[in-house]
Amino acid sequence: MRVLPGKGRTLIAVVRHTLRLLLMKRFILTRLLFTIPTLLGVFIVVFFVIRMIPGDPAAVMLGPTATQSQIEVYRAAHGLDKPVIVQFFLALSNLFKGDLGMSLSHNKQVLGLVLRRLPDTVELAFTGIIIGTVFAVILGVIAASFRGKWPDLLIIFYSTLGMSLPTFYIGLWVLVIFALKLGLIPVVTNMATGLPHWKTLFGPVLTMVVGMSLARTTRSSMLEVLQEDFIRTARAKGVSGKGVLFKHALGNALIPIVTMVGYGLAISFGGAIVLETVFARNGVGKLLIDAITVRDYPLIQGATLVIAVFMILSNLLTDIVTGLVDPRIRVSGDDRD
Repeated sequence: MRVLPGKGRTLIAVVRHTLRLLLMKRFILTRLLFTIPTLLGVFIVVFFVIRMIPGDPAAVMLGPTATQSQIEVYRAAHGLDKPVIVQFFLALSNLFKGDLGMSLSHNKQVLGLVLRRLPDTVELAFTGIIIGTVFAVILGVIAASFRGKWPDLLIIFYSTLGMSLPTFYIGLWVLVIFALKLGLIPVVTNMATGLPHWKTLFGPVLTMVVGMSLARTTRSSMLEVLQEDFIRTARAKGVSGKGVLFKHALGNALIPIVTMVGYGLAISFGGAIVLETVFARNGVGKLLIDAITVRDYPLIQGATLVIAVFMILSNLLTDIVTGLVDPRIRVSGDDRD
């Protein structure tokens, strides 16, 4: 068998690397293109579902003292007097132009309202997922290293309890303990002034951390890897216990962990609706709940679409990071060695 010279091997490596980059770009482009029908489906479902909610937006906006003629004028001014199918095609046409419409309750462009609230939601989602991931991975590694002993059983109990309780229930208990009893955080975040910024994040982030199931995933993945032959070989060579856990086992157990982190990030954008309502944070989730209360159709559609975009991008980022963590995983089924 002929052995290629050094330059030949380098050229082959460059070509292979280039092909992998092209396949990655093709994968990303394909996934981004698939977001178009997904977002269109979200828009269609939300458009018709919100119109099934009882209540006339014009009557809700104007209040109980409004006359029927005032309601009719309001409906005509905002196009609510048109047939639903006509409203749908008008909204769809504006969507393709990048116009999410005018908010009925704020009398401002929906896109501007959502973008002003978006940083708070993104901050909450990423802060919660980062702190929760670090905490859960540490607990998962500890549980795996003490399998069957009291630390393992305690961590399993904590993780199972956190998974079982609804997010709003955990959030209410966080408020009771840390706001009402200890006074460490404000009860109503958006009305608190002069407080350190971390206090406005503490409650919702702690709720996210308690409700994460990543510790169980880390434990299961670590236990599976710790039974592999290369772990026994490392121990036979005299590698320390910490070296086996963090250098050999954890690195090879990252794939399901990364997948769950990406899934948790996507869920956190949807979960922001609950957290921002419980802790009264001025994010997109709170904006969406307020819009539903007053039947603000354009604002409901716009806020839902933005949340859907971030959930889709989180899933795409998860796929990319998973491929980078484990080179054996390809973004295309035909890219195999």
